[in-house]
Amino acid sequence: MSRYNLLIKNGTIIDGSGSQRFKGDVGVSEGKIVEVGDLGGEDGATVIDATDKYVAPGFVDNHAHSDWTILVHPTCDSKVMQGVTTELGGLCGYAAAPIDREEWWKLLYVRMTVGWSMHYSAAAYNSWPLPYSRQIDVDWSSLGEYLDRVEKTGVGLNYAMLFGHGAIRYYVMGLEARKAERRELDEMKEMARQAMEDGGFGMSAGRRVVESYDGVYMPHMRSSYLQSSVEETIEIAERSGVRTCMSHTRLNPETRRLVNEARAKSVDISFDMYPYPGSIAGNIVYMLPHWLSRRREEGFDWIMKQIRDPEVRKRFVEKDYPEWRSIQVSVPGKPPHHWDADELEPAWSSMQLQQVWTADNKKYIGMNFSEIAESRGVDPWTAWFDMEIEEEGYLRWLNFRGTSYEDMYNPALIEQLKIPYVSIESDAPIESPRGVTAASADPRAYGTFPELTAPFPWS
Repeated sequence: MSRYNLLIKNGTIIDGSGSQRFKGDVGVSEGKIVEVGDLGGEDGATVIDATDKYVAPGFVDNHAHSDWTILVHPTCDSKVMQGVTTELGGLCGYAAAPIDREEWWKLLYVRMTVGWSMHYSAAAYNSWPLPYSRQIDVDWSSLGEYLDRVEKTGVGLNYAMLFGHGAIRYYVMGLEARKAERRELDEMKEMARQAMEDGGFGMSAGRRVVESYDGVYMPHMRSSYLQSSVEETIEIAERSGVRTCMSHTRLNPETRRLVNEARAKSVDISFDMYPYPGSIAGNIVYMLPHWLSRRREEGFDWIMKQIRDPEVRKRFVEKDYPEWRSIQVSVPGKPPHHWDADELEPAWSSMQLQQVWTADNKKYIGMNFSEIAESRGVDPWTAWFDMEIEEEGYLRWLNFRGTSYEDMYNPALIEQLKIPYVSIESDAPIESPRGVTAASADPRAYGTFPELTAPFPWS
């Protein structure tokens, strides 16, 4: 009788221990790995020839945004196909729960304005220009009810959830841009406590209640590379005693030194990153001042009407956007960050157009906004405003960080991956080539972990 039900032969094994990869076989019996090495032949076992392929434990996607799409694509195609067996959702302060069952779409509209907005609207809210019927009926409010819905749906990987600070703040306060009152803070704390009781693994922007449940705090920092942001997060982790993981962070030598010093003092702090030199960005609203962006109930149409006005554009360029950039990285109690004049202007040459919906603008895909502006014979601000109007607010671009668009394996990226306390994230939702997300794919949803197992120039 065979010792194995399944025998994976001749693979290159990466076992997750930190050891060098090696050639070998993997024996599986009753769904469990029972032996690894040179296992020879086995009569009666199902044999998979893994010659020229990698064999590894399932990958953990430490920061993903599948809160909605996991209910649309429960087979989890884009993640399973790259070897992900566990995913963490509810990141960046927003989550699909807790949520107001009656006004859930308002919170969704917040999420439609950043990053993979197309995936969220495609998955859950039927909004132009996506020709889909609504995919999800929201029949939950608490995190526990949401997790029950996921369990009932049946999904193709292990799924863990954080609850989002932004989500519970919105539940209690709506979109009001003010400090919470004491009664509102108490209500949010109670919601946080209930979310942890319901099975939450932590919070993506809060800490005290999380500490009492031994949860994890995963902040989307004000900036992933400024020293002041890293210092602030270290201070929070040290004072609160909460396990902390900084989301999509790039450490430079100085900030890495600060983190190493904190860890040497037993501060439980780490970070995660995606192995791409840029992030999918857009939509317009995340760059807008509150007086424009807080009118969410009126939709993109109202915003588009405003930015047609030359006076609004002038105010936006000269006042609102520079103020937003300064506030974006400000840390309470710290001296304000002083930007150079060129830093107060968007990095147009690093904003590569990724997605449009009108035929006339498809010719610009792959160009950055400096190139688009030159092609149109206008300045970059005008090109950006005009294209946002033409696309009715559904414009998506890549915010590039690196030495060149082609240089995926730049030295700085490789040095990050060598840090022992880094974990890997896709920062992307579950997608599928067979469903509503097929028309707006994020490459990180399909390529994050294959990118890591490619032949890196480690030496």
